[in-house]
Amino acid sequence: MIWPMNLPEPTLAGIREALSGALADLADAAPASTLARPDEVTPALLGEAVEQLFEAMERTEANARAGNQAAPEDVSGLGEYALELLEQALDLARRARLGEVYRTLEGVVVSTARWIGRHGGSLQRLEPVVDALAQFANTTREPGELLALYEAMNEVTDYTADIIRRDLEKTNPGRPWRVLNMNRAIVATRTHQPDVMDTAFRALVENLPEDAPGFFAEGMEQMDLLNYPPHVREVMDRYYRKWSIDRSLH
Repeated sequence: MIWPMNLPEPTLAGIREALSGALADLADAAPASTLARPDEVTPALLGEAVEQLFEAMERTEANARAGNQAAPEDVSGLGEYALELLEQALDLARRARLGEVYRTLEGVVVSTARWIGRHGGSLQRLEPVVDALAQFANTTREPGELLALYEAMNEVTDYTADIIRRDLEKTNPGRPWRVLNMNRAIVATRTHQPDVMDTAFRALVENLPEDAPGFFAEGMEQMDLLNYPPHVREVMDRYYRKWSIDRSLH
């Protein structure tokens, strides 16, 4: 499997290596005195909290290996705490203008989300994950990396909490659930693989029925603008005719 740059394997070892390195770089390049705000975390305090997080993740994995799987709500709670810590780390990196560290942390966010789901939890805190995936989507070009990114998006979609999947805030076009599904369909298109496109498009129709016609209409415009190959155009055209043209005639 080819992974997009800075997207660690969704294992505890992969997450630990990437996150520990990023926090060390953050502490070295941005001393606490330059970042500290009243009542806010410093790089040192964040590092201590992350070590406690790793201990909890290790216990979760050890118990699972022993046949004592953690309750889904416990893993979900651990995941929400992990993503909260990562958001704080991202904020420190942003304020310190450490672009490479920020990019590394975005990869950790995605891998942590996948770890949560793989251990039986659900994603209650979707926004930082979707933001990170969007940044990877904006910068990934190589076909193998695009496919790996698409598969990561699939996992995040599958692991999203039911309350978010119900999509109750339809008036907000920037809601993470909508952005995730739209971006997944875009990445699928850029893989140039019809089966991948078909799967993503069917999911888009199911999850965002109101947005699907507009997506396929705009997709057809992109087919001409970016000169997509015929086999890609055929899939987009099929969905465009079914969900945009046919709907407009009824």
